[in-house]
Amino acid sequence: MDLVGIISSIKGAKISGNAGPEISGLAYDSRNVRKGDIFVAIPGFKTDGAKYVPQAIENGAAAVVVEKDMDLLEGITKIIVPNARVALAELAAAYYGYPARKLKMIGITGTNGKTTTSYLIESILRKAGHKVGVIGTVEARIEGRGIPLKLTTPESLELQELLADMVKEGVTHVVMEVSSHSLELHRTHGCEFEVAIYTNLTHDHLDFHGDMQSYFKSKLKLFEKLGKGFKKDVTGIVNVDDPYGKKVMTYIDGSILTYGIINNANLMASGFEIKLDSMSFNVEMFDGKFRIDTPLIGVYNAYNIMAAMLCGRAFKIPVNKVKEAVEEVKYVPGRFERVRAGQKFPVIVDFAHSPDSLQQLLETVKPLVKGKVILVFGCPGERDKAKRPIMGEIAGRLADFSFITTDDPHAEPPAKMIAQVEEGIKRIGAVSRKHYLAIEDRKTAIEQALHMAGDDDMVVIAGRGHEKFQDYNGVKIEIDDREVVREVIGKRSS
Repeated sequence: MDLVGIISSIKGAKISGNAGPEISGLAYDSRNVRKGDIFVAIPGFKTDGAKYVPQAIENGAAAVVVEKDMDLLEGITKIIVPNARVALAELAAAYYGYPARKLKMIGITGTNGKTTTSYLIESILRKAGHKVGVIGTVEARIEGRGIPLKLTTPESLELQELLADMVKEGVTHVVMEVSSHSLELHRTHGCEFEVAIYTNLTHDHLDFHGDMQSYFKSKLKLFEKLGKGFKKDVTGIVNVDDPYGKKVMTYIDGSILTYGIINNANLMASGFEIKLDSMSFNVEMFDGKFRIDTPLIGVYNAYNIMAAMLCGRAFKIPVNKVKEAVEEVKYVPGRFERVRAGQKFPVIVDFAHSPDSLQQLLETVKPLVKGKVILVFGCPGERDKAKRPIMGEIAGRLADFSFITTDDPHAEPPAKMIAQVEEGIKRIGAVSRKHYLAIEDRKTAIEQALHMAGDDDMVVIAGRGHEKFQDYNGVKIEIDDREVVREVIGKRSS
């Protein structure tokens, strides 16, 4: 591939050395460089990729992309760019033949609801006969076949490769969860969307963004770019009950569809009947009124369903197919997932890991339980520390008993994180063992919660959902909350 042809699209790029080497591939990890590759040196949070330029050259790099000038061996092409992440994204999109232009791209952003909404949209599109790819928190999928991912939205190089693979396999529509990190770090640069969906914005990821305004600005990037590139016929779908929703709409240069329960919108929901295993509600939209029956319970899931239905509308899918497809989604992995192992009391495993999601989860289940709500939860290390006491307060108010435990400690001492959660639970007077217990080992905490539960109680295990490993300072410890429940109940029954 001609390097000059790719680099010419990058604004502000300066090339020195051999301006026309044939390029065999791309890499941003020097360990993955092969002979003839371009190495893009990305300034990271813990280390600068520029430090690894010598290793990349030793491994055969024909060219390097850097943000700051540096001396290189003779014969190595040097490209200085204003932003290495943008350069990587543009190079990756060009290298893989701009796959996003060949696909109908749907982007979903917001603090909560992205994963469930993506599953619902996938069902709708498949019901309409389209071949669908999904990229998200749980995994990537091509027509239901799972592909493991390390990040909700992969780095731009892996993302463009994945999209190119989807094109090769005949995928026509891609549903992508677009995280605020990916938008801020330009991972989706080079992707153009037909539909962009805004779910909500609540306290989370402030360790990265600093404050809510910066967090919101990151989310806006998806809508600021909508319709500004190759694709012009675009639609923004917005939750108008969210305080930030109306502002999002001002950034959309295309059609706008809205949904809500409180504020007037194109699609509205009312008349909720919520049970432990099912929910029904009325929806009113362009095509009239009808009732939705779904096993996805909670008002927050009604919002997810409405967002998905409007996506179906944007692609002109008949409303009867949309309704059928929504109602066929029985569960989403790790999202209010019932674990049935022969026990009489319900056990729920949920990904709720932010204050708002934990509160909505507990407020949903509390009216459905005759006995106690027993909660197991923790907060991850090296992440938003401000939310820890807030989640402690929520647990103290809404759960009858809480087991405070670990999530992903990373390099942070678990006892320190647990103590910060305890600060919040103590603020509301839950200071005795009658209200909560701190147990560092997550498996033990789950086991204790299950042993405590009576037939009329409910055990809610929050924070990790579908995840199967805990990270202890880079060491992966295998633990799946759902499997722990099955193991503990199985031992009790045997």
